[in-house]
Order: sequence, then structure tokens, then C-alpha cells
Amino acid sequence: MMTFAPFDPLSFKNTTINEAALGSLKREIQNILSSYVGWYDPFCELIQNGLDAVESRADYEKSAGTLATYSPRLDIRIDLDDNSLTVTDNGIGLDKDRFQQFLAPNFSFKTGNTRGHKGVGATYVAYGFNYIRVSTKVPGFEASGRILNARKWLGEASHSDNPKVEPDDSAQIDSAFDEIDRGVSVTVRFDDSTHPKKLAWVGASNAEVWSKILDIKTGLGSFKRDSTVKINVRVVKDGATSSLSHIGTSYFWLHESAKKNATYRELAKAAEELHEKYGAGYKFPDKYNNLDFIYDTWTSAELATLLSSSLDDEEKGVIEKHSPTVSVEFGCTAKLWTGFNDSLALRPNYKVLVPGIQLAANNMPQGDVIQVPLVRYTGRQQQVHFLFHFDNYTPDLGRKGFHRELSDFAKSVSRTLMENQLSKFRTRLKANTGVAPDFVRELEIADWKKDMLKHESAQPLVLASVHFFKPTEKLSITSKPTREQDVIALFHQLIAGGVIRGLHMMSTNERFTYDGLFKISFDLKSELYAHSAESNPLGVPADTAKALQGRVTDPRILEYKYSLDGLIADFDEQNKNAKDIDLCVAWETGEQYKDRYGITSLLIPENADQRQFHGITHVLTDLDAGAKVCNLIILSELIDFLNDPEGIAGSQRKKYEY
Repeated sequence: MMTFAPFDPLSFKNTTINEAALGSLKREIQNILSSYVGWYDPFCELIQNGLDAVESRADYEKSAGTLATYSPRLDIRIDLDDNSLTVTDNGIGLDKDRFQQFLAPNFSFKTGNTRGHKGVGATYVAYGFNYIRVSTKVPGFEASGRILNARKWLGEASHSDNPKVEPDDSAQIDSAFDEIDRGVSVTVRFDDSTHPKKLAWVGASNAEVWSKILDIKTGLGSFKRDSTVKINVRVVKDGATSSLSHIGTSYFWLHESAKKNATYRELAKAAEELHEKYGAGYKFPDKYNNLDFIYDTWTSAELATLLSSSLDDEEKGVIEKHSPTVSVEFGCTAKLWTGFNDSLALRPNYKVLVPGIQLAANNMPQGDVIQVPLVRYTGRQQQVHFLFHFDNYTPDLGRKGFHRELSDFAKSVSRTLMENQLSKFRTRLKANTGVAPDFVRELEIADWKKDMLKHESAQPLVLASVHFFKPTEKLSITSKPTREQDVIALFHQLIAGGVIRGLHMMSTNERFTYDGLFKISFDLKSELYAHSAESNPLGVPADTAKALQGRVTDPRILEYKYSLDGLIADFDEQNKNAKDIDLCVAWETGEQYKDRYGITSLLIPENADQRQFHGITHVLTDLDAGAKVCNLIILSELIDFLNDPEGIAGSQRKKYEY
């Protein structure tokens, strides 16, 4: 290892540094650091530099005619005990001049073909931390140096001595550097003044999990696959080391490990051929049913053709200038992403992979995922992931984000592809089976119902007297509900007062994620259930009341919500299964149901004969499947209806588009 005199990286650009110039340099560096706000930025910078270095060496070896003997390699060492990150590459390396130059602010050897070429990454690494070690070896030169307390120096009001690169002849932090013939190894150590502070914070503790995280968050998730470079990930925790190696870099897609997938093109071609052969009543073959994912990729030329009628001038300009390529995976449920995150066992509620739009440039994902701006069926925002890659573009300093026209392009195109192309084949995806496999869930619910029937039989609640139940003809609740508990209280008072009749409440304690059980009973005189526009407007048809005289149903499931929005969110997030719920009681409908569901109002006179049991005000239906989801009792509209039946009919027709 060659020695060298300690040197100040700042002096490379400024041979004379007076106090004013030093203050300006500090501000320049602080501005660079302030643009790096991502938790994984250190990983991104060191890994992208390593990947650029092995690509540069591959070009060099190709020119020298020795490419066949070169095996590119990237070693990533994450030491949770030492709270440090080391990235080692066997790339082009740094000769003596470049070793002394590359840490200078805004100085870069990179070209526009590399992953990052604005010259700020090395400055961020050098002055964003209080420990950095850089080792290099090339033919004729080998050196190792470190900078200490650069971050502390940057924050000092007074101007103490500038941090210097000092020779470091101690053993290499990562032994991988000793194994390579040429290349660079960089180590940074984290502390309470850096971002991140603790590598253990994320909760990943082994190489397998960290490898997946790096594939998602760094240049290892390259837009264009590289099948040559060997990636070695080692993680140190509690003195033990776990390792994982694989060949190649590529973007992380869930569909690649799913059981049953199809491309959009396959489905579109099959639909066209089947329609030509069988007409409108064709049926897809089984290989295109119950899919986990629909996925595909479109080039800029294909996008221009596919979306020609919907692209505005600015979007056409983006296609012409930046040649965007779009890849997508549309999953059968949001649980696919939730399940993946859960499998990593990271810190509570932490998600490393989420649905949405990921922007990419320079062959790597950059910035945070943004939401697909759907205006219909917004629950599908949680079922789709897009990757947009732009050529001839590098985001601003650090990762502040892409220019507006590019992010707007991605939002507009993703919405159009989702609503006009992908959604056409939504029914090819596996049906939503809810929070548990159907059979397991059904058995659990059946056991719950049996338990409550036994409890009802063993511990009946009876209050029987002709003297006790005298109608007061008014509600004891004096104000409108403001929360779910108010809804429950009002609903039970309406039952007790006979406004709603024939519902026997077995349980209102939550179990298996559901709120309660009830029975539908026709145990009173049939005329008490029969519809009368004047005296019993919430009743069922007289024939139904007579036919069901004396009958009591098995237990059924109900949900309480302040707003129906809460139930729709439960469906979209796969927390509750629409197949299980018979009745939802809510104060208001909210707005979210409009994205996918329709509501039939039974408060309109011509629909009253559709009421199956006393008190139902509406029916929720799935617009895509054309099937009933569950019955509704919307209390605010029920009360308005009872106070003014004729007046409410008009507003119901307007609201529900009759």
C-alpha cells in the first residue's frame, strides 16, 4: 500500500482558500447535503458508483481485447454492529490523480452515460458523514485513506482546520478488497448526526432481506437487466455474518415469483381471436383465468401509438425528447404487496415496496413512489405498480425529484393505461378472497356462529312484561351521530322502539374482524312487518311477511360504520371480505362507493318491494360483477325518509341516478 501526504479535497478547486471562500464552499456543500433526504441515499450513491466503475472497466477490457477474462463484481457489506456500510468493486479504480480529485465538490469523471454524472455524490459521501475510508488499487498505484469528522466540521460556525484525507494502513474493513486485482472500496460509518443514524432501524437483520431491499431501493434494481455482474451481500449482526450472492441486476417485480401471470398483449390477442371465432359470448381458456398478475412493457414508440388520441402536446414532447419506457404489474389484490412487506419482518408498519408509480433515469429507480391518480375505481391504486424510465435525463441534485412535466406524464399515462387498457381484463385476475383463504375463513365464521348460538341458549336475556314496553314515540338520543359508537346506540334504539322490526341482536363484540351477529325474525304478527306507505314505510311486501310468518334465520354478520367509506376501505385493503357481510349499518354513504359500487335505494316507492327484511334502506352492488354485495341501513336517510317520505324520494332519485 503506497503512502501519501495528507491532502484537503477542497483545495483541488481552490488553490487559495481564504475565510470568505471557505464560507462559500461550506454553503455549497451544505446545499448538496440538504438535497439528499432519502434514508437509502448512501446505499444508492456507493452502489451506483460501483456499478459505473465495473461498466467502465468492461469498456476498458473490451478495448484491450481482454473482456473474456473479466468478471465484474460488487461486494456490499452492511455491518449492523459497527453501524457501517462498505461497497467494494473490481472496476476501473482510481489512479493517483483521481484519488486526490474525486472528493472535490461538483467534480466528476463521469459522463452522461453513467447512472449519476452531476458530480455531487462523492461530496455528499465525503462530507455527509464523520467517517469515510476510500481504498483504491490500479496498476502502479494502491492507496487507502480516511476522512474523520467532516460532518461535524461542516456544522461548525467557526472555521477550524479543513478535514483532510489521511493515509490509513490498517487492515481493510472488507476483505473483498484484498481479493480483487483492481478497483475501489468505500466505507462510511453512521452516527447520531447522519442520515440514516442507525442501520438497524429498518429492522432487516440478514443478507437475504437486505438483498431484496437493495434491489428495490438502489441501482441494483436496474431498468435494463445486467446479467454479468456478480453481487455479493454480507450482513454482520451480533458477531455473525450472513451472505447471499447472485448474478445480475434488474428491477424488482413481484410477478416474477407469482404462480400464474399473463401479459396484457397475450390477453388482448386472445380476446381478439376468441371474439372473431365465437362472437361476443366467448370464454377465456383456463390459462387466462385466476391470474395473480397482468404485466407488460411498452416502448416510447408503442406508447405513442397506443395512446395517440389521449396525448397532449407536452406529453408528445416528453416522448420525443426522453423516449420513456413503461413497465407495469397489475395484481389481483393489494395483499400481494402487503404480504411481501410482511415477509421481510421489518420494523412495524414499515413498507419497502408499495403500489404506485416509480420513476427511473440513468438505468436506476430514483425518488419515492407516487400514487396512480385514478378518478374511478380508486381502490385499484393499491393493486398496480408502474415503472417509468426516461432517457436523456438526470434528476436535480440528490433526489429532490423529477421535473414536473415528467412526473405529470407518468401520472397521466399510468391513469390512461389503467382505466383504458388494464382494467378491461380485471376479471381475468384471481377473485378477491379476503383476509383468509375462503375455506379457513368460512370455518372460523361457522365456529363463531355456533359459539354464539350456544351462548344464547345457555345465557338468554329476557325482559317480558306487558307493563314495561310502553312507546315514548320519540328518540332519547337528541343529536346526530359523530362517530361509530353513536351509530350503534341509535340503531339499537330504533330496534328497541320498533322503528326497525325483526332484527335480533346476538353479539356486538368484534370477532374475526367483524362487528357482530344478528338474526332476521318474523316471529310477530305478519302485519307488523308488512309495508304500508303511511304506517309502515320500512316494511316488506305483505306476501313476503305472510310467507315468512314465524321464521327465524340462522346468524348473519353485520358491520357498523359512521360512513360507508369505512367499509369500502376495508374491502380495498382486504381487511374484510364482502362475501361474509349481510348488513352494514352506517350514518352516511360517503363518496368512495362510487368508484366501484352502485347503490339501489329502497326509499323510493317503486323499489319498496325489493326489501327483504324490515328496515333495509339500500342495497350495495358491485358494478363490475353486477352482483349484490350487502344490505344497508343508512340511518341519516332513514330518518329523513320517515320524517318526509315524499320529499326524500326526489333527493334519492337524484343522488342514486334514477
